[in-house]
Amino acid sequence: MWGVVLLNVSAGKEPEFFSNLGSIEQVRHVFYLFDDYEYLVEVEAETPQEMAKVMTNHIRHLPGVERTATFIEGAAGGDVAVVRPEAREESLPLW
Repeated sequence: MWGVVLLNVSAGKEPEFFSNLGSIEQVRHVFYLFDDYEYLVEVEAETPQEMAKVMTNHIRHLPGVERTATFIEGAAGGDVAVVRPEAREESLPLW
């Protein structure tokens, strides 16, 4: 399962933040953003429990982390069906 954390880091704390972030084995990618949040961190875990532990006990407590927003795949509970346009039997106009 995949999750994403948007976060801000205190000025000057970036080296310490990235040094510690690198030790979290579930982290897959980090992107720099130009918006309300500075970084997007992609996380992969085997179970929802592991994901929650990584998000709350590890990433949120790294040095310099000021604010986070967390998004977890399938967090609503159960499977959600996604209908792709090419899978629909009848097509609807886009306008």
